[in-house]
Amino acid sequence: MIFIPYVLRSHAILQRDVSTTFWGMAAAQSRVTLTYEQHHLETTAGTNGYFQFELAPHAAGDPVTFEVTSGTERAVSRDVLFGDVWLLAGQSNMQLWLQRLAARYPHEVDRAKDANIHFFMVPQRYDFKQADDDLAAGEWQTAVGKNIEMLSGIGYFYAQLQRRETHVPIGLISTAIGGTPVRSWVSQPTLAAIGELPLDFEKLADQQFLDDYVADNNRYQQSYEKLCAQSDQGVLGHWQRVETDDTQWTKLALDGETWPEDYRQPGVIWIRKHLQTPAAMVGQPAEFRLGTFVDADETYLNGQKIGETGYQYPPRNYRVDRLPAELTLTIRLHVFNAPGGPRFGKQHVLIGEQQTVDLDAQGAWLVKRGCWLPPKRESVFPQYQPVGLFNGMIYPLRRLNLKGILWYQGESDAARPTNYGRVFVHLIQEWRRLFRNPALPFLYVQLPNCAIEPNHVWSKVRLAQKAGLALDHTAMVVALGLGEDNDLHPLNKAGVAQQLFDADQMLAQYPNGYSNGPLATAAALDNHQIRLQFETFGHQLVASPGKFELCQNGQLITLPDFQVIGNTVAVRLPEGLNVVPGSQIRYAYANAPVTFLRNDADQPASPFVLEVENHFYQESILTNL
Repeated sequence: MIFIPYVLRSHAILQRDVSTTFWGMAAAQSRVTLTYEQHHLETTAGTNGYFQFELAPHAAGDPVTFEVTSGTERAVSRDVLFGDVWLLAGQSNMQLWLQRLAARYPHEVDRAKDANIHFFMVPQRYDFKQADDDLAAGEWQTAVGKNIEMLSGIGYFYAQLQRRETHVPIGLISTAIGGTPVRSWVSQPTLAAIGELPLDFEKLADQQFLDDYVADNNRYQQSYEKLCAQSDQGVLGHWQRVETDDTQWTKLALDGETWPEDYRQPGVIWIRKHLQTPAAMVGQPAEFRLGTFVDADETYLNGQKIGETGYQYPPRNYRVDRLPAELTLTIRLHVFNAPGGPRFGKQHVLIGEQQTVDLDAQGAWLVKRGCWLPPKRESVFPQYQPVGLFNGMIYPLRRLNLKGILWYQGESDAARPTNYGRVFVHLIQEWRRLFRNPALPFLYVQLPNCAIEPNHVWSKVRLAQKAGLALDHTAMVVALGLGEDNDLHPLNKAGVAQQLFDADQMLAQYPNGYSNGPLATAAALDNHQIRLQFETFGHQLVASPGKFELCQNGQLITLPDFQVIGNTVAVRLPEGLNVVPGSQIRYAYANAPVTFLRNDADQPASPFVLEVENHFYQESILTNL
């Protein structure tokens, strides 16, 4: 039986204008023939059955059919195109699919008609024992109609932009997995060489240990859920029913900023609202958009469940086919760890075909605690451990040629950002070696603004991400302003894609590292002021009112008096303040910072923390990143 790898099967897109490897498996030491267009190639499979052909560079053009024969066996890959192939990598914000973005882009699925955009979703797989030789599943799809519902929004919008620019087919290979730390995507030898491999990593290669690790977690989660169900007075009393007496429930606004502390603690909180359906909406389909909650929910309409979500980040968008005249909406909210409750700044609305109802304007919400519970342990996800996803999802792709890599990751490292920059740089270098291209473009997103995780230090990850610019052919998108302070998953993925595309267009001009926003490169004393030096990549530096911060002697001193002079900023020191050795000046150092430095293209400056020197050094602009 001839085996053609899944990434080379029908509808594949292969990188144009470079030599291409076409490989597979056949009977051991059998003669294997590959024919396509006017080409006829032959080779002999190895003792393990592996065969490989090297194809001459091929321009973009019409679909190609590849036929592989060996003896009486035959396998065919049809509708294969040559174009530009981009790898989508990172975690949930790169993974976030168009169906999840429907509130922002409601017509995108209907408009998807470009059959020259294809995509391949690499199946999620981790392996701690070895790097997998090939993928075990997967198929290429055209980005047309409902096919795109589960496709990365960033990837799709980026492909559209590249299509308009290049007019060649675009292939997207998606590997992004939600929640994954950076070390999940790096090999064991690389992490070991830089001292970033956990001391007990070898345990993960023991299948019995791994099975026990997962089973113990499953037992705990099940026992916690059982305790919850047995303790919850709302479950025992069926509080989801319309006839439940809620006249003594507490009246509250469903606002995360004013939510009482008692209701933020672990346990179950029941939330209800009664309202009349507007006459024009009765009997019509509609969608409840309830924002996000910490942590999980089951939501009922007139006693019938209309949706549930198992963790805090997804929006609670629940559709109903026919609205009754009278509505009782009930939310059973699980708080696993404090602080729980509704997310601040979110709307709670009912959206019909012709009308929208603001649920918060329909009187107070009714709230009652169902039970108190101890804090819940975090769930165990083996794919979050180091190395596993590199072995299972990246290494098997190594024979492919790529046009470039798009990376959006870092949120899951914000709780433990130590050495992120070093690991990130080695990841870029390792992937380039793997794909045999030391100049492979690597475009990445610096974390945007987000204020929902006060115990995570997003600012440290942003600073560490700048380390990638020390490598040639890298580009960083400063994404402050593209995020949403109250959501881990901002919806403006077309904006992110546009910035990545613009950065790609600038790489030829700035091959030694490019940022779409100004980069501070040095800070030095100059006549009782701190002079900040910037690389602006051909743009002018502009500013609005704001405050820098000086960190010295354990104090944080605000510095609001400054002036832009060319590509520098002169920050005036208050009378009587002397800067001592080791002092640092910083800008936009917060999870959701205020940005007041930009360039004339309205791109924000990247956050920075710089030690204040006695004078400027004449160094590479990237030395201090």
